Amino acid sequence: MSEPRHGGNNYPGLTSFMLLGMGLLVVFLLVRAPASLLQRAVPAASGLAVSGWGGTVWSGQMAWAQSDASGLLAWRLRPLSLLRGRASADVTAQGSVPLTGRVELGLHRMVLEQIQGEVPVAMLQPVLPEGWSLPGVLRAEGLDLARAGLTSGAWTAATGHLDWAGGSMQFSLNGQPQQATLPPLRLTLRLEGDSLVLALAEAASGFALAQVQINPQGQAETQVRERLLRYNPSYRSGGADPDAVVATSRSAS
Repeated sequence: MSEPRHGGNNYPGLTSFMLLGMGLLVVFLLVRAPASLLQRAVPAASGLAVSGWGGTVWSGQMAWAQSDASGLLAWRLRPLSLLRGRASADVTAQGSVPLTGRVELGLHRMVLEQIQGEVPVAMLQPVLPEGWSLPGVLRAEGLDLARAGLTSGAWTAATGHLDWAGGSMQFSLNGQPQQATLPPLRLTLRLEGDSLVLALAEAASGFALAQVQINPQGQAETQVRERLLRYNPSYRSGGADPDAVVATSRSAS
């Protein structure tokens, strides 16, 4: 006669209690840990200066400065994201970059959701083509962006838009600097396969001017349309269709 097994069905329950206990311990540590511990997570080569830490890792704030921009950033972690191995937080920024939204970071994932507010164009310079510059700020509306990686990887979500009030814009065409005085513009985000597309168009008419496509490896392809060149006073049109792509360039993002 075989001996009865005792407690054989308790292992799943025991494992669940252990995981729950570990999760509660992590939450307790985050609630109590000072926000200044996050200083080590700030990349040294980013040019970002951070100070004035307050609160905890769970809910805190910090003062920051980068180039000509500065302000105060406050955050509050979302507890359920930690159970999925990710850090997700609701953020609110004041100062040079007044915006709100949600940021999520994981080992192989980066997500921005419902970003609303103003962003200095200088902060977006890394994703703009070389030689392109728009002065002032961009107004973000309903911006969602996700990538399967922090610095490289497939783009998995891209919606929303950025509005620019217009003015003098510098851009490069076949390696030659160009300048154009433009009306209000809209930069719309979308996906094409696993690449991110930034489509630049006139805000009022929706007529396309240019687009930048960034692949998972960070390589950027820029297409300029005839319509954009006509805003350059020194440009002499050959009668091409305004929607015609007249120049294409490729470079590292």
